[in-house]
Amino acid sequence: MSKNSLLLVDPNFKADASVNCHLLLKITNDSFSYAVINKDSDEINVIFDKQGCSDVEQDLKSAFETDAYLSQKYGAIKAAVHTSNFIFIPDEWFDADNLSVYSKFLSSDGKVYTKHHDELGFNTLFSLNEKAEEILPADTVLYPQSSPLLALFSHLSGDALLIDFTASSFNVLFVKDDKINFQNHYEAETAEEFNYFLLLIIEQLDLTESMAVYLQGIINEDDDYYNTLLKYFNNLYFFLPAGKQNSELLADMPKHYFSGLLALDLCE
Repeated sequence: MSKNSLLLVDPNFKADASVNCHLLLKITNDSFSYAVINKDSDEINVIFDKQGCSDVEQDLKSAFETDAYLSQKYGAIKAAVHTSNFIFIPDEWFDADNLSVYSKFLSSDGKVYTKHHDELGFNTLFSLNEKAEEILPADTVLYPQSSPLLALFSHLSGDALLIDFTASSFNVLFVKDDKINFQNHYEAETAEEFNYFLLLIIEQLDLTESMAVYLQGIINEDDDYYNTLLKYFNNLYFFLPAGKQNSELLADMPKHYFSGLLALDLCE
């Protein structure tokens, strides 16, 4: 699926039923994907994924202009959007009435958004690329790219590393002692680049070979990235979608490809 696009559609899906559906969009620095979820039945009606985008905003703009599924009226639209302009602030240090005080920590003059993570006890402040904001429908609920990973916190057992891959980047979440210990995003177009960042993460977080490592997104057993991980870890697991969605569409697909996208449905 690397560097390609994929569209799966339930043949029984009727466009006039879209008002009962949620549209989920995951927009990274080099890919975008979406899912249409019927909230009455929790069925996945549509899945789309495009990897290896050289200009994500332009590809997304073209999709909204030409893709009939993106032009429907949905009950809710959620979009997790890549940004390097984000910070985490503990609840005890957060003042929702004075967001401007935090803007100096964001390397952007754009609008500042906030997401409170009730279960985790902190807030994400972030700003987005204006081009991406202009493309998305006005009623879209916006999230930083980290939100779907954070939403999976309660689905991890014990200390764990969760890695979400695109064709040329990866997003990392590290849980230790039942707390979010680390989260970051890296660009890695080759296994050699991935190996470099992985060694850095292992050293900084003091990870051992027995650490449980959960994998989702564009990675397959015995590919170069998987084999790189095997050099340092003994316990690798593919992380399947954590929500309650059902779909015949994914019956013949590696379900972990879409775990990050579908986790957006867990975000409040």
